[in-house]
Amino acid sequence: MKKPVAFLSILMGLSLFFAACSDEDKDPVLDMSLTQKPVISTPANGSQLVLLESQKDNTFNIIWSPTVYNLNNLPATKYILQMDTSATFPKPYTMVSSEDVSFAINYGGLNNILLTILGVQPDVPHDIFFRVNSFIVNNAGAESTYSDVVKVSITPYSAAIHIKPIYLLGSATEVGWDNMKALEMSWIGEGKFAIVANLTTGTDMYIKFISCLGAWAPQWGTDASGTWQSGPLSYRPDETVTDPPAIPAPDVSGDYRIVADTANLNYTVTPASPQLYILGDGTPAAWDNNNAIPMTKLAPGIFEISIELGGGGKWLKFIEVLGQWAPQYGTNETGTSTGGPLVLRPTESEPDPLSIPCPPTAGTYTVKVDLATMTYSIK
Repeated sequence: MKKPVAFLSILMGLSLFFAACSDEDKDPVLDMSLTQKPVISTPANGSQLVLLESQKDNTFNIIWSPTVYNLNNLPATKYILQMDTSATFPKPYTMVSSEDVSFAINYGGLNNILLTILGVQPDVPHDIFFRVNSFIVNNAGAESTYSDVVKVSITPYSAAIHIKPIYLLGSATEVGWDNMKALEMSWIGEGKFAIVANLTTGTDMYIKFISCLGAWAPQWGTDASGTWQSGPLSYRPDETVTDPPAIPAPDVSGDYRIVADTANLNYTVTPASPQLYILGDGTPAAWDNNNAIPMTKLAPGIFEISIELGGGGKWLKFIEVLGQWAPQYGTNETGTSTGGPLVLRPTESEPDPLSIPCPPTAGTYTVKVDLATMTYSIK
């Protein structure tokens, strides 16, 4: 009986040996519970900052510690610095995406973001929240982690606002996918940009938005739910992030007003008037919508006319189709005899907008309409 016992002992020893070897051969595993997430050290949580135009070139620094994973020899960690007006970050604004652990912006640039992107009011303090998202490959992947949120009370100042534009391009546009010739969009407030462009329909016709001429990032597209009329914007902050899907072209070729809301991350595409006519008791056409006077189309959405206007107490409007009162453009209570906002009456079921006042002195004036910014001017 000794031989079988000895044989069994050998088998058990070999099993333990191979099990040990198998454990040693296993690849190390990323354990997020062992990860040291980034920590923002500057600015301090709960600190206060009053921005002054006289100090617009001063620097606002944000510094954080690097993320430490439990594995070595990983690719470089990437960081996305975000800010928002809420600690839950429902509409985060990306300040930078890089491999650095710090970011600097001057007071003027920070003031601009607060007023135009986050939409806060100047000259009063606001709680602004910052956080850092770190990741290796995918900021929505298992290796993604966030720093604790830091709150800073910031008071922006009133100032003339200078906005860096974004651009439209795509196979549905006249410039195609040439990112050096992308079409500049106009800023219309609170992170929104607009343009009227001629779009061509087709199965392979699409559009996107870029931030810098000649560069594919930052870039905005959409996701699977986006349609030609509207949808969410998907943001690509840098070249390390996968391209978002492009926005499909409309079903019918023509002029369209395209609005990209980079703060709330959505877009709309609506038909734009291909022709405009001017009329009103301050014009030679009076209120006869069959004899309204055609304006010159300078570009998609841009119309102009040199015309005799009747003076104070007289009024004017714009229509799209002779003989019809809708679509129609007027103004609101802020519109003046030199310029103001346009208000669209799209259908007969909508109430009439206010008429636009003529200048107080009768004479020849240049009247210009911009359907991208939805404004008019009289000079």
